[in-house]
Amino acid sequence: MTAHEVDVVVAGGGAAGLFAAAVAARRGRTVALLEKSERPGLKILISGGGRCNLTTTRSGKDLERQYGERRGRFLRHALHLLPPTAVVEHFERLGVPLREEDLEKVFPISQKARDVLDALLRDCRDSGAKVHAKTPLLTLRHDGSHFVASTPSGNFVSQSFVLATGGLSYPKTGATGDGYSIAMSFGHTITKTFPALAPLRVEEPWVRNLQGIVLHGVELSSLDRLGKVLTRRTRPILFTHKGLSGPAPMDLAGDIEEQGGGQVRFDFVPEMSAEALEAQWLDAARSHGKRGVASLLPATLPDRAREAIVGIAQCETLTLANFDRAARQRLLRATKDLRVLVRHSLGFDHAEVTRGGVALDEVDPKTMQSRLQQGLWLCGEVLDIDGPIGGFNFQAAFATGRVAGSHA
Repeated sequence: MTAHEVDVVVAGGGAAGLFAAAVAARRGRTVALLEKSERPGLKILISGGGRCNLTTTRSGKDLERQYGERRGRFLRHALHLLPPTAVVEHFERLGVPLREEDLEKVFPISQKARDVLDALLRDCRDSGAKVHAKTPLLTLRHDGSHFVASTPSGNFVSQSFVLATGGLSYPKTGATGDGYSIAMSFGHTITKTFPALAPLRVEEPWVRNLQGIVLHGVELSSLDRLGKVLTRRTRPILFTHKGLSGPAPMDLAGDIEEQGGGQVRFDFVPEMSAEALEAQWLDAARSHGKRGVASLLPATLPDRAREAIVGIAQCETLTLANFDRAARQRLLRATKDLRVLVRHSLGFDHAEVTRGGVALDEVDPKTMQSRLQQGLWLCGEVLDIDGPIGGFNFQAAFATGRVAGSHA
């Protein structure tokens, strides 16, 4: 069987793997990238609705915080070496002009994810890294001096091996978590995996009845079993025939899945405390007694949403003249603390990323080298790293890929 001898083998032709391969090759290393699908970068092509939100405008400590304390601390060095501004400069050098959009997102001006993928593939080609499509990694072993990667096309023998095989999200792109078993064969721990950045399945009729409505400026929070806030988001919320989608609900999916189900809480007036809001309502009641109670809710809310809130509060037939204390308390709860039970997200088929993966304490954050096997580097979604919607997961993939490629 044919044996291919190179300095570095990269397994996985996604964002992290492509970035790592080009960086390593530009250091003068001979690089072979193994991709099991017919085409690399399928997940890149479908990201952002086919437009590819490839990074964010956030920076520094604020950027770190988006990944949570533990994951952000692990990423600190990588994000310092390749911050979002450097990602933007890199792609613009590769001929992909970018622009900032709402919610601190960065997209190609062309609005085509294909341009991002083509730039990454061109960078690999120009750097000398060779991409082997339709070449799945079957097994990987270390013979004491080299890695031996077996594939249907023969063995690839290398001094260094970069594992960038991704997670379990979007299995239609070929993601099957293959890298987890490879990492485990070298002694690595795989933390429990969950779908993240996925729409939420909600059964409550009022949610289903608002299908098609988008809310802005409404705070949505995931709660633990004691009612403590885990994650808080004030981002768009889309009501669907299956429940909740859009940036805010999808950002909470990892929390919901990790707990095995839980509650999410709506705050329709996050800029005001309950006390201030009630005082405002009392002033309005004194001056506008003939108005319906729905008039108290923000005019920015769609009519159907306001009707749903007053219906939940059992205030739909009341005017401000007979809006007594008990009714005010019901409406305050419906406005500031409306909770719905969410048992699951829509799962890995609809998840943009995977929560969980190779345990971070087993990887050196300054090199991305395994602490358990010399010469083995890990980057991208195979690691226990996930961030919110908004380019954060591509940013982490590029940054960890850059570090791995700089050392492999």
